[in-house]
Amino acid sequence: MTKKSTKQKSLGPKIIGTLLAMSIIPLVIIMFINSKVMTNILQKRLDIEAKNNVENVYQTLDSIQDAVLGAVKATAQLPELGKPVNKPMEELKIKNALELVGKTNPNITEIYFLPNDHDLISSVDVEASFAEMSVRPWYKAAMDNPNDYNWSKPQRDKITGDTVLMISKAIYSNGKIVGVLSADMSFPRVNNMIKKSKIGETGRVVMMSDEGKILASPQNKELNENVQEHQVYKNIMESGNSGFVKDKTGNAYFKKNKHGLIVSSFLEPNELNNNKMAILQKSLIMIIIWSAIAIFVALVVTREVIKMARLMVDSFGRASMGDMTVKIGVLRQADENSILRKIPFIKNRIGNGEIDENGNEIHRIVSAFNRMIEGFSRLIEGIQMESDNLAKMAVDLGEISKQTNSATEEVSETITGIAQATSSQAVDAENTVSEMNNLGEAVEGILNKANEMNDAAAITTELNVENSRLMVNVHENWEIERVKLGELAESMETMNLDIQNINKIIKVITDLSAQTNLLALNASIEAARAGEAGKGFAVVAEEVRKLAEQSANSTKDIENIIETIQTKSQEIVTQVSESYEGGLKQTEIIDGAIESSKEVAAKVDVFVNQITEIDALVEHVKAEKDTVLFAVENISASTQENSAGTEEVSANAEEILATMEEFATNISELEKTTEILNLQVNSFKLK
Repeated sequence: MTKKSTKQKSLGPKIIGTLLAMSIIPLVIIMFINSKVMTNILQKRLDIEAKNNVENVYQTLDSIQDAVLGAVKATAQLPELGKPVNKPMEELKIKNALELVGKTNPNITEIYFLPNDHDLISSVDVEASFAEMSVRPWYKAAMDNPNDYNWSKPQRDKITGDTVLMISKAIYSNGKIVGVLSADMSFPRVNNMIKKSKIGETGRVVMMSDEGKILASPQNKELNENVQEHQVYKNIMESGNSGFVKDKTGNAYFKKNKHGLIVSSFLEPNELNNNKMAILQKSLIMIIIWSAIAIFVALVVTREVIKMARLMVDSFGRASMGDMTVKIGVLRQADENSILRKIPFIKNRIGNGEIDENGNEIHRIVSAFNRMIEGFSRLIEGIQMESDNLAKMAVDLGEISKQTNSATEEVSETITGIAQATSSQAVDAENTVSEMNNLGEAVEGILNKANEMNDAAAITTELNVENSRLMVNVHENWEIERVKLGELAESMETMNLDIQNINKIIKVITDLSAQTNLLALNASIEAARAGEAGKGFAVVAEEVRKLAEQSANSTKDIENIIETIQTKSQEIVTQVSESYEGGLKQTEIIDGAIESSKEVAAKVDVFVNQITEIDALVEHVKAEKDTVLFAVENISASTQENSAGTEEVSANAEEILATMEEFATNISELEKTTEILNLQVNSFKLK
């Protein structure tokens, strides 16, 4: 049978791969970061250049428009424009003034005036009729907005190709429009600036209308091109009056003016790509050079490491075979023809291969290996000596184990008896705990009922106190009413006496009426005797008699009424007296009820105190029950613990017995092992 050979692995590829990774990966990361940083820096530089170029063009454009506007405003104030143009001399004056304005402002290509119903007057020799010019957009804009300076949309001149803006203004004279002044403004200076503009390597500045038509650009092929479908134009129109917008080639800076002109920057797609490629090429060259250096260093380091590793593997192999004389004195033989040793710096670093205990990690590992071999040698010598002693001790332990085994059997039997008695005690203790728990439940029930009685007694006490308070209030109120009733009875008695006295007064009145009637009768008789002289007196006497009879009749009526009142008054006095006597009886009943309430309250207080005492006694019983239960539970727990401990001791005793039997067996095995150990220890080569 042939043994299958396995290929041994080496650290060389791993060391080379690790060194290459440690060298190249940081370079790649640095290259990536550097590329991003350089791209950002380049983008910022391009943004700054774009903004500066656009701002310069825009400011120039703005200043030109302001200058042209100022010139047109000044021209509109000329008195010649407000006069009728009826003679050639008047037309010539206007033409000369317009030519002067055109010459003094190079940005005005033509300035012209169209009087009402007159041919065009221009700073250049252009002839046109009123009918032809009055339909032009600049004329219509001025007539529609006569008080404003009207700017036209930017457009390219068909002859010169320059961008042209027209400004027009209606001219007034005596409150009436006499004509329209207009000027054509071009941007030669702006066009030159745009043609010379440069952003980076391929960038440029263009001027376009808000309708997307390119009016000025360094590239002639772009002139008059419509870019409405381009994304950058759409982004500009969706943005404000100025700022950066995103483009597939980078950022584009733009600025709009109020006359429909847009100045913007543009970059070619390869602007950033060319710079990125240049950075990548330089980075790749650095990676290749550094990789070559790293591979060379890795090969050299790997060769030296593998040599030292093979030497250490060989030494460990000899030690594993029992050769304790192996020691590493030199890691490698000094090779004077080595390329590395010809370099002074490296020669001093790698040395001549001798072991230095304070050297690098490899030297310290080898030193530790040498010390380990020396320690193993001393250890094996000690093992050989102790092995002989161990053989002697094994024989003695065999005798001792036999004696211990016999004693352990006796102890095990005794502990088994104790365990059975303890188990019986544990059962009794558990029954006692159960009975105490039942007693505790009964006491708890009594305590709950006592608490309920206590609560009910407290409520009864509160109700009785409230009832007593109400009875006292009733008694006090009734006493007040009884006193008032007594006073009323006295008043009624007094009133009854006063009513009885009225009869005396009525009797006096009756007597007076009778006497008056008698006197009147006597007066009538005397008057009759007197004859004619007594007729007047007789009439008076008759009237007095009639009054006396009426008074007597009224007195009888009053007397009847008084008798009725006296009867009713007497009845009321009787009823009030009876009510007063009933009140006295009611007072006695209320006093009795109050006394009864007080007695009930006293009995309830006694009842509450007794319930409180019962509650305290039940609490005391409960506390004593808890104490007894706790003690019984402790006894039960202790008994169970003792039982468990006894059983455990019994089990341990049996286990010790088994262990002693096993120990005896092991002693026998130990004797055999000692013999084998002596043979193995003697196989080591120590000297």
